[in-house]
Amino acid sequence: MPCLLIVRLLALAGALLTPAPAQELVGSAACRGCHPQIYKSYFATPMALSSGRVGSGTFRESFERNQANHAAKYRVGPDYTLEFTQAPDSRGARKLQYYVGSGAMGRSYLFSVDGFLFQSPVSYYSGPAHWAMSPGYSSDSRVFLSRPVEPRCLECHASSLQPIEGTQNGYRDPAFLSGGISCERCHGPGERHVEKMRAGLTQGPHEIVNPAKLPPARRDSICARCHLTGEARISRAGARSFQPGHLLSDSVAVFVWEGSEQPGTKVTSHFENLWQSACKRASGNRLWCGTCHDPHSVPSAVGRASYYREKCRSCHASTHAGARNHDHCISCHMPSRAAAGMSHVAFTDHSIPRVGRSQQPPNGERSLKSFWSTAVDPRDLGLAYSEVALRDNNERHFARALDLLQKAESQYTSDPKLLGQLAMLHDRLAEEDRAVVLYGKALQLDPSQTAAATNLGALYAKRGDLKGAIRLWQDALQRNPGLEQARINLAVAQAKSGETAAARATLEKALEFAPGHPFARKLLAQLGAR
Repeated sequence: MPCLLIVRLLALAGALLTPAPAQELVGSAACRGCHPQIYKSYFATPMALSSGRVGSGTFRESFERNQANHAAKYRVGPDYTLEFTQAPDSRGARKLQYYVGSGAMGRSYLFSVDGFLFQSPVSYYSGPAHWAMSPGYSSDSRVFLSRPVEPRCLECHASSLQPIEGTQNGYRDPAFLSGGISCERCHGPGERHVEKMRAGLTQGPHEIVNPAKLPPARRDSICARCHLTGEARISRAGARSFQPGHLLSDSVAVFVWEGSEQPGTKVTSHFENLWQSACKRASGNRLWCGTCHDPHSVPSAVGRASYYREKCRSCHASTHAGARNHDHCISCHMPSRAAAGMSHVAFTDHSIPRVGRSQQPPNGERSLKSFWSTAVDPRDLGLAYSEVALRDNNERHFARALDLLQKAESQYTSDPKLLGQLAMLHDRLAEEDRAVVLYGKALQLDPSQTAAATNLGALYAKRGDLKGAIRLWQDALQRNPGLEQARINLAVAQAKSGETAAARATLEKALEFAPGHPFARKLLAQLGAR
């Protein structure tokens, strides 16, 4: 009989805020009749083309350099079939269904298994025009096909998502009704506005948001929703989902490192980079994303330099007469920098550095601070430290997270995210009794916390309660069938319980998501021999 292998999940998925607009969404096509020119120009922008069905739209990937060799060999065919091979006998294919990214820099891809979405380990990079490993996959030693695509991953690339409630990455077909960012993502639900316009009521409030006319903090919140990541973004307890016209800080707490600038540029760090710039600090609320960017159009490649030069001259009347490329301000003051954690991609540095300034990695212990000038809730800061501690495996940050969350617990006794994360911290310290209680409370409040269910199942199994552990792991797998740890644990528990056929079926399913998993293959061979 195989020994009981227990693997815990250390990272807990963030609680999602379910959108609940006061009005119905009408879709971007409803805007076309009154705004034909804006509609036409906007739907040629990268923002409007940031997702869709593979093969749709005008952008086309090249398939000449369509192989990526890493721990495994990958190949993507013109029919968007991803094939993979890894010695000695792991091979298979996945049909890519959706793309994410306009293609300006590159694209990632999604595939579905039983109605659950997962990210492809291979992406397309437009600069070198080739296929290579997706960000975060370069360190994998085997084929990895189970990175879940949660709604929070898609909400900044697609519109009108159709997630299945209670799952981590389950979606109806199609996963979203509108590829790219729809008009209503920035202007708010348009039902009442369209009704008034159709009724000829052109006077009075139109109940549609014009970002440029909002107070600065509310205006900037619309851009920050997708272009500000910070080091951690924490959904506030009990907060409503963000809607254009509201303050993003009422919905989400964003934390950055205090007094340090990171070398490199993150994919979505343009907003915070701009806020670091001397231009922003000197201009205050007069300078915002819309100062230089028209969200409804992009300048042509030929006119790009002059377009942005005039934007600079709106504040800086004089230019460097003797400077090289003095007519192309951004070539010196907004250079392209390598994207942190990504190969083959560089992004414009929106911190507008002085020429010759070097970026140095921070020294010493770092502290998180709120990006917003608002009071910091210990609950939010504790969850932020827990998130970065898990990412960086930093013991000091784990300790800070534990201290903050313990202090906040008495105030948030019914907060499943806090309870689940606090349980994980006690679990790490081998304080199992406390962890069991907290995991149980978290799951009672929110049964969809798959990491909490997987971890609590591990503790049940350790105490000999295989029946309880099996129940928890099966429930977690109903919410995300790609949970590798939960499925392997389940197979071992089933084998120990004498459920050999069920264990074999569980392992065969595990190998769909992890074809080269050595333990799964070994145990399956043992069970088959029996």
